Formats: sequence, C-alpha cells, structure tokens
Amino acid sequence: MAVNMKLNRYRKASVDASSPERLLLLLVREAVRSAEAAALEQEPTERKRLLDKSRRIVTELADSLNTDYGGPMAFNLLRLYIFINRRLSEALVGEDAGLPDALRVLRHVRDTWEDAVEMAAAGSDEP
Repeated sequence: MAVNMKLNRYRKASVDASSPERLLLLLVREAVRSAEAAALEQEPTERKRLLDKSRRIVTELADSLNTDYGGPMAFNLLRLYIFINRRLSEALVGEDAGLPDALRVLRHVRDTWEDAVEMAAAGSDEP
C-alpha cells in the first residue's frame, strides 16, 4: 500500500510540474492507452470503464479548445475530437466497429501533438 501511495504522489508531482504542452501529451497518451487496453479487454465491465475513460479524456480535450483563438486549426481539431468521441461512444454501447476508427485517429492525433511539442521545444532552444 505504501508503494502505491508513493507512486501516486510521484505521478501528482509529475503532473503538477508539467508544462501545458506536456499535460496535453499526458492526456492524449492516456486516452490512447485506455482505448488500446479496452480493445484487448475481455471482461465487459473493465472494457467499458477503459472506453469511458478514453472518451472522457477526449471530451476534456475538446472542451479545452478555443476555436475563437485557434481559428480553423482548432475547429478542425474539434471535429476530430468529436469523431473520436462518437466512435468511442459507439464502442461503449457494443458497436465494436467504431473502436478501430477511434484508435487510428487518436493515435494520429497523439503522434501529431508529440511532433508539435518536440518542434516547439526545439524552436525555443534557438538563440
């Protein structure tokens, strides 16, 4: 039990110390991880829990967008999040055909965010 408490404290400290970009990556990665785990899960209750976790993360990502400030790029990202969320919701109610689509797009979003954060970090190192 003490190990779990220490691990939870470490995770909280890691999140608290993260930049907004790193927090976004943590969320997107967790959404992908949960959806991937759901795709492999055989126990229905755990599968639904994982799908719902991924869906809730995607909802938070969509809610955090500012389409007034971000313009067309933010609006297009919102559309992707809505698509992912719809397909995860379909999988949540037993329509399994939606999960591969959601995962494919969610992985692409994750990879794109990882590239963007890496490029931004590299750009901030320049004089």
